[in-house]
Amino acid sequence: MNYAECIEAARGRIGNYCKACNECNGRACGSQMPGPGSKGVGDTAKRNYDKWKEIRVQMDTISENRPVDTSLHLFGQSFKYPFFAGPVGAVQLHYGDCLNDISYNDILVSSCAEFGIAAFTGDGTDGNVMVAATEAIRKAGGPGIPTVKPWNIETIREKMKMVHESGAFAVAMDVDAAGLPFLKNLDPPAGSKTVEELHEVAQAAGVPFIVKGVMTAKGALKAKEAGASAIVVSNHRCICDHRIQSWRPCAGSVSGNCRSAGRHRACGGWLHEDLRGWWNPFGNRCL
Repeated sequence: MNYAECIEAARGRIGNYCKACNECNGRACGSQMPGPGSKGVGDTAKRNYDKWKEIRVQMDTISENRPVDTSLHLFGQSFKYPFFAGPVGAVQLHYGDCLNDISYNDILVSSCAEFGIAAFTGDGTDGNVMVAATEAIRKAGGPGIPTVKPWNIETIREKMKMVHESGAFAVAMDVDAAGLPFLKNLDPPAGSKTVEELHEVAQAAGVPFIVKGVMTAKGALKAKEAGASAIVVSNHRCICDHRIQSWRPCAGSVSGNCRSAGRHRACGGWLHEDLRGWWNPFGNRCL
């Protein structure tokens, strides 16, 4: 099956919100929730995609004629490529009833492991989302990163138990989910975290802790202070607030300011040793 055939097959199975476009650029799915589109005026996913297209490979053919090494070494693990699958939770809510969280995560985690990368897995208002995600990681031998929503600390501790039992090599929290419409006013509540609260989460993690949803250098330094091992520059595709800047300028600002701060000991030693080589060549990588 080629890409065009894959997209065509998806259109009858992926629900009412995602349109299975040839280019996942946010233009057909904006201003609606649930689903993958941006909130409000619905233009931020478009801006994110347009910024991605500005990244170009710098060609240099004056080099040794040998296979290109795309491998990545991270938190004691080795991967074939320097990219991972992103977290998706509540699959049926957003993408129709063709797959549920159990079947989706079983396919996602095992397939990523088979082809040499790792999968971030999602969380959701249904507690079974995290159960399914961590079980899929456990069955695959641990090559996944569960992503926990910013619940209250009691709920987070319960979810961290599942993370530990799964054998996952790292865990993330998508703090950019704090403003998700379907997470607000829930019991237990999901919301923003202070540095102190995030530090408590990092301690409960027991494995390298990744903070997803950092969009400023100031936020990166706060994540460092809280004990994060790495960050992900992300605006959650702006399904939290449509006025947020697209990720690309923020990523450059975060990486540049943190490298500068590192020279003045404010950021020194924060980027995990395994991440330094991955961060610098691109200048804007999320980890």
